[in-house]
Amino acid sequence: MYRSIKLMLPFALAATLVLTGCKKDAEISRVLADFDSFTAELLKKVESAQTPGRGVDEAQKYLDEKKSELRAKWDSIKSVKNFQVSDETKKRIQEDLKKNMMSVYGLQSKYIDESIKDAAFKTRLDKLVNDYKDLYEV
Repeated sequence: MYRSIKLMLPFALAATLVLTGCKKDAEISRVLADFDSFTAELLKKVESAQTPGRGVDEAQKYLDEKKSELRAKWDSIKSVKNFQVSDETKKRIQEDLKKNMMSVYGLQSKYIDESIKDAAFKTRLDKLVNDYKDLYEV
């Protein structure tokens, strides 16, 4: 009897780890989706405003409103161990992080003319980009 329990224990442990990993994948996917939609909305606020300056101000306000919530979500997935996450999800984390960061950093290139002409605008845009980057601090 004890021998069969000893033989079954590794299989039960493996099954538990697989199920736990799936749960963490789903949790991480939800957080990544939240960051994707937040980033899209942030960019939309900048790009659809009457003026780039007004858009940066609206985006900064939006980021400030959501910062605590997003930071908590990011912190919740930072504690996940490698064995709890599939390779596919690990890859998605890297790809989403890169895509979102490049999109926000792209604002600096897109609005370089305004940044050159208006030092105050450049300062506000740099703050927005840096505050966004800080959401992902490890």
